[in-house]
Amino acid sequence: MELRTARPDDVGPIAAFTTGTFDWGDYVPESIAGWIDDQSGYVLVATDGNDVPVAVGRAELLTPREAWLHAARVHPDWRGRGIASQMAVDLTDWARDHGALVARLLIEEDNTPSIRNINKTAFRKTSVVHRGFRTLNQPGPDLNGNGGARRRSPLTAREGNRADAEIIAAVWSASEAGRALRGLIAQSWSFYRLRTTDVEGAAREGRLWEIGSAWAITSEDEGRFNVVMLDASPSDAPDVVRALVDLANDRGASEFSAWVADCSWLVDALKASACEIEPSGIYAQAL
Repeated sequence: MELRTARPDDVGPIAAFTTGTFDWGDYVPESIAGWIDDQSGYVLVATDGNDVPVAVGRAELLTPREAWLHAARVHPDWRGRGIASQMAVDLTDWARDHGALVARLLIEEDNTPSIRNINKTAFRKTSVVHRGFRTLNQPGPDLNGNGGARRRSPLTAREGNRADAEIIAAVWSASEAGRALRGLIAQSWSFYRLRTTDVEGAAREGRLWEIGSAWAITSEDEGRFNVVMLDASPSDAPDVVRALVDLANDRGASEFSAWVADCSWLVDALKASACEIEPSGIYAQAL
């Protein structure tokens, strides 16, 4: 087994062993060609004696000092040999060489093999994040009522102001939810530390929301409405999440998802809005 940089002719073999990774499939086959062409990231493969890829992984810089590792996949016939752990070392070396001070990755809490592999490296779990998700525009019970149609939240999401960006960033780093997530914010399935410029950009693009005393940052893609940062008090959290679901419905989204910190009131608020919950661990290594 050898490690090397991925090449365009590796796309076919990689797609072949990653197509059925999960019950729903995998995003690697449709993304791998673009990743290999993208010079801002690093795609690493492990190859057999015929130089055919049997494992793949990718590193990218989310900010100049924060790297993200993802898409670690190993061919079923090559699992259990510590390949993923070896690749993690090589990927973090690339991140360090490109200026990163920390590397992070995400593993679902029920993914025992991946957790076992990452524990053989210098990565350590620093926080837990919960993803709540549900289909929208379908009739459902009002979990806070008498079983009738779902009621709208008494709160309304209103667009936030750029002038509040510095305060929001400071509050997030000090709040219980923000501390639980080490100040991180989601970018799709990746996480990096929230900066004032991120809040300003969200406000400028109409993705920053004030809901009562709570704040949220969102994104939208292909009919999905995503909450990538949510800071709400225990008393307001259920109505805040309902307000965000209302907003997603009003904007015609077909799916709602939200990343929240490992705080019981935020997880319970997602459950009260009929979301399924998937917990994952965020692992980090100082470089």
